[in-house]
Amino acid sequence: MNKQERLHSVKQMNIRWMLLRLAFALPTGFLVYYFLQSQGHPMIMAAFLLSLTSAASILFMREADFVKALTAHNQARKMIGIQYQLDYLFVIMMAVIFPLMMRLNILTSLIPFILFISGGILILFTQHKLDQQLSWMDSEQPTRREIQRTRFMW
Repeated sequence: MNKQERLHSVKQMNIRWMLLRLAFALPTGFLVYYFLQSQGHPMIMAAFLLSLTSAASILFMREADFVKALTAHNQARKMIGIQYQLDYLFVIMMAVIFPLMMRLNILTSLIPFILFISGGILILFTQHKLDQQLSWMDSEQPTRREIQRTRFMW
């Protein structure tokens, strides 16, 4: 299967799973907003957010398995798995850790803010480097960036 055929199959998968993604994204966004606006106990709200994002991990694993099945190279499969784990870590950072830090007023200090931003930048940089290695290993395998672009193009 060439790169265009692989991208087409990923695009079809993205269309089929769009509603399922929204089923997790909308409640998570609502909970983050409610968590930041309410006076409830922060750890209970963080537990709700963590449980919802943990359930969403199934989506990340299924999508990773689908994309891994498109290549025959074992090293490329490992890189794809790492990329999806980093994506999930980024979601945890944005949906759980960042709101918790804001709610507990941890971001008023400069060091936690720098650590949080540095973690996000490190994840994005690692994603970029893994995309470069993946395209070097299997030139017909769509990179993570190309897959994300197909998500928004119908």
